Amino acid sequence: MAALIPPASLLRNEIDARRYTQSTLACVCVLYAALGLSLANVLPPWILLPVVPLVYLRLALGLHELMHVCPAEAVPRVHRLTMIFESPVCLGYREHRAIHFAHHRFASTDRDPELYQIVGGPWRAFVNAMVVPERSLARWVSEHGVSRTLAQEAGIRLVGFVTVLAINPVVFLIYWLALRVSVGCASFVFHHVLHSHDGELGTFPLPVSARVVRAAGLIVGREPLLILTEHERHHQWPSLRASCLPLMPGPRA
Repeated sequence: MAALIPPASLLRNEIDARRYTQSTLACVCVLYAALGLSLANVLPPWILLPVVPLVYLRLALGLHELMHVCPAEAVPRVHRLTMIFESPVCLGYREHRAIHFAHHRFASTDRDPELYQIVGGPWRAFVNAMVVPERSLARWVSEHGVSRTLAQEAGIRLVGFVTVLAINPVVFLIYWLALRVSVGCASFVFHHVLHSHDGELGTFPLPVSARVVRAAGLIVGREPLLILTEHERHHQWPSLRASCLPLMPGPRA
């Protein structure tokens, strides 16, 4: 049977690109504002513990959508840097987009660059998810080397990281720990939970109840959450905007 070709009206377009750009920029600004106000002792540092995970999840899901519609050359420089201080030296939008597209092309196979987060038991996958920025950087450099663009952008991220750390190490450590736990947990769910089930590799439904999904939708928004709840359809039709995934037939058996 021929693969179903969705109508063009369901595909991501320039309007979606602008919307994703604006929403992700807003999330970055909220992270910067919360961190900056805490560094300046205007807000208590503990406020970062609930703010960072909630904003990061919304940002990560929005950036995922943006990556599917815009190459690095078509997004603002702040997006190409993706400088939220997750690691002293790390990759940017351009490299993460290439890695994600390779994940789609070779999902759960030996050529999947995210396979190390998928295979093995939950604890092994969780530990690997916690060091994604460093492992992604090491693999990218080993396979592609360091381009002039990567060196320049990584240098900017490094200077930013060191500068913010020097302003107030204690506050920044609270921010950084909250962020890294958020990054690790999001990566664990996005890769291991959605691509491994009792040792079988593939693409599987999010194993949570409808009540949990509704609650999560109130926090991060219904459309971003569809990338998780409709992940099987997303892999089958990666060009569709998230809000249109439920309109498509159920995944192939």
